[in-house]
Amino acid sequence: MPVARTMLPLQMVFALNALGLAVWFPRIPDVKEALGLDVLTLAFCLFAMPVGTMLGFLLAGRVIRRLGTRLACTWGGSGFFLVFILPGLAVDAPTLAAALLVCGLTIATIEVAMNAKASQTERVLGRRIMTRCHAFWSFGTVAGGLLGGLFAQERIDFLTQQLVLQPLFAAATVWFGLRLLADDPAPAPGAEAEGDRGFYRPPAALLLLCLVPIGALLVEGAMLEWSALLMREDKGASPFMTGVTFAAFALGMAAARLSGDGLAERFGARPVIVASGLLMGAAVATFGLAPALAVSLPAAALVGAGCGNIYPLAMSIVGGIPSPRPERNVATLALIAFTAFLIGPPAIGTMAHAIGLPAALAVLAPLGLVPLAILRRPARAPAQPQ
Repeated sequence: MPVARTMLPLQMVFALNALGLAVWFPRIPDVKEALGLDVLTLAFCLFAMPVGTMLGFLLAGRVIRRLGTRLACTWGGSGFFLVFILPGLAVDAPTLAAALLVCGLTIATIEVAMNAKASQTERVLGRRIMTRCHAFWSFGTVAGGLLGGLFAQERIDFLTQQLVLQPLFAAATVWFGLRLLADDPAPAPGAEAEGDRGFYRPPAALLLLCLVPIGALLVEGAMLEWSALLMREDKGASPFMTGVTFAAFALGMAAARLSGDGLAERFGARPVIVASGLLMGAAVATFGLAPALAVSLPAAALVGAGCGNIYPLAMSIVGGIPSPRPERNVATLALIAFTAFLIGPPAIGTMAHAIGLPAALAVLAPLGLVPLAILRRPARAPAQPQ
């Protein structure tokens, strides 16, 4: 099968996943205003989605083993879009939190499945493609941010937006998902029972690698969930310009990811991750404390460029660690790294309540040093299980 025909459906699954999620972020200020929430209450509502995602990760491996990665991408992805209509029905903080909890439960399966499918595709093609897949996720984020900002600018309520857009995204995901690369052959029944017996204890080297992207995901989550509020309430930006700033962040991330595989092949994944972390730290401090929109826009793009390659390159590294079930390595990384999204909303909301949102975002700058601290020496990959 030609490489383009193999890659396009997978890239579109990544892009659609981001598109359906990103139309929410520019609407957070509108939902906050409609429900009469203060910043701390909003923070704990936003906390519900990563809680749901973490719980979903505990079941995602079983769902993927039963369905296979192709069907898990297809039906897990489309199901998430339809469930994501629920936050538009919220009438107060508890119902918003409950809706976001359910959304988090459903997004876990597609998150693990599409990354496991990308890891399998790398093995089949014999080349790095992980950061390019994540670049398409970022392109979807660009489109979603602009689309959500446009709906907000036109004063179309959030529920109407979701009822119009999410079924379209779900149908497109089914179309592309059914055209993904066929799954690897299932292990023999005896081997499967052996691999699944007892509690899985990840090797120490895998656990260490799983800590690498935590800082980047915390910064990414801060930009996704709080940049719109910062731009609207602290910088005085219009709804559409808020969407443009969010899109600049996602576009910077996409540009970095398009070049990430090539840079990793030339310099190695670890130097690229470390350099990305340093750029991310400097840029997020600049974005949080930017005195004007003219500074906020390029700073947002640089934040995206800095954090863009850290998670996908870490995913590519752990996906290549010898294992009878590479998707289990991917799920372990996702479970540990996504604790950043669990920590982020209440931590940033609490800091914003105490010192203001601009300073709360600037405080995240030292997280750029996390990859440098962990990747000073190459981690030794665990041995192939016998």
